Amino acid sequence: MREWKNFEEERAGARGKALALLADMDRTESVLKEKLFRAGFSEEAALDALTYVKNLGYLDDERYARHFVDVSKGKKSRRRMEYDLIRKGLTRQQIEDAMESAGPSDERPLIRELAEKKLKTMDEEDPKTRGKLAAFLARKGFRTEDVLSVLEEFFS
Repeated sequence: MREWKNFEEERAGARGKALALLADMDRTESVLKEKLFRAGFSEEAALDALTYVKNLGYLDDERYARHFVDVSKGKKSRRRMEYDLIRKGLTRQQIEDAMESAGPSDERPLIRELAEKKLKTMDEEDPKTRGKLAAFLARKGFRTEDVLSVLEEFFS
């Protein structure tokens, strides 16, 4: 842990570190706070740095959540996006608001696309293929009803 001459020096260091971390990529408040703690800054300096970057408009959890959902919408299931955002330290309300702003989503086209891609690597003659494919899609976080609906198209 680095020793600081005084709090002003530590505060300046924490602010600089926060700006550098946000220049690299957008982060949530929770993740940025943890990174500042790991870098050896005191709680007071870390909280000051968080306030500083928030006031500059560089740290906004709601914006982060909306952007994450927009970018992930065609690649991840709704459940997977929620799980990822929870791990980033966002609240349920922030996650729900981001999901709402993205609008309703029918995940079946994405399920269909993933199933087609996965089927290319599987033995379609194997009687266990349907179950394996269903399990693969379930692990991705898709709703059972949607998975079964899509698999009916492939195996009927």
